[in-house]
Amino acid sequence: MLLPEKTTLASGIDRLAGTEPSSQIQYVRLVLAGSLRAAAKATADPPVASPPPMLIAQCTLRPGGRYRFEMFANFGGATDLAFYPPWRPASPGDIFPPRTDKVTLIMDFLGYTRVKPLKREWEIPIETPGQYRYNPPGAGSPNLEEIAYDLRYLLALPTLRLTLRDRSAEFLTTQLLDEIRKEPLCKAAAL
Repeated sequence: MLLPEKTTLASGIDRLAGTEPSSQIQYVRLVLAGSLRAAAKATADPPVASPPPMLIAQCTLRPGGRYRFEMFANFGGATDLAFYPPWRPASPGDIFPPRTDKVTLIMDFLGYTRVKPLKREWEIPIETPGQYRYNPPGAGSPNLEEIAYDLRYLLALPTLRLTLRDRSAEFLTTQLLDEIRKEPLCKAAAL
């Protein structure tokens, strides 16, 4: 796989862009670093992860002209930020995509007021097991909304806290939302 073109924008957001050669999908990945939070019962500060937790907005344009927006997250330590194309059958008998593990993340939106936390299902991609991808609505997902719906909360409540069991990461999303608005491939985010 070709290495993507990586730049750091003035806002501090890392931008990876390119065209995946096998599928011809154009992509942009906007990467926001976050911070670990101590668990509610913990008395010590959380360990510092290297690299830190990341929230990744992935915008794609397929050869047929269809835009797509996806969200990935991790709790630190992830080094593989490459774009991987969607699953395609390798042979005529290969009709089902591989099964992925699913987890429920609690999404807290913090700001001037409090909103009830949302529980959403995220899946663990086969290619990047240390990351989580928001599981879009469909037959294999209990989520009823696309991730773009949840982004609307961040317009008013710009801090996102993701919690999985005893791990919690926090992201200040204002700069990420600004970069999503500016990015031509991110039309599907509807910001």
